[in-house]
Amino acid sequence: MIVLGLIASGIEQLINRAFGMVLGSGFAFVFSNFLTFPGTVLHELSHAFVATITGAKVTEISFFDFGPSLGHVSYRPRGNKFFCALQNSLTACAPVISGCIALSLLFILISKVESVLATIGVIYLIVCVIDHMTMSITDIINYFRGIWASAIFFFVLHIVLLVLVNI
Repeated sequence: MIVLGLIASGIEQLINRAFGMVLGSGFAFVFSNFLTFPGTVLHELSHAFVATITGAKVTEISFFDFGPSLGHVSYRPRGNKFFCALQNSLTACAPVISGCIALSLLFILISKVESVLATIGVIYLIVCVIDHMTMSITDIINYFRGIWASAIFFFVLHIVLLVLVNI
């Protein structure tokens, strides 16, 4: 997940640099931080969704902060040490996973749209998703804090699926 997040971060920087060169750094800042709000909403909702389905208690969701981040989700992990670590790790990488799913769906959609305006709209949404499917420093810290639990979880899940396929 970290690798996908870093790739998305690199693409985001290229997009912002291109906008900055063509339209000025002020526009690039406004575009990346405000005009791509659908990406921010997807990013924060993915954190909240994964936190909830893994058993954490979501205490706050904000889509438009005017501080060091564009939005945030506050949650309280619940359960034993393993489940708290798993909740932290999976919740941290949720925007990368949801971003990949959204991009897959948008690329399918773009092949089906017939009007120029709809194509421009889908391209806009693709840029929004790419711009916000990155992991913040806090996300990266939480991801590594719980990566041991995620590794165990996915190893056991893999074994269970192998057994079920061979039955």
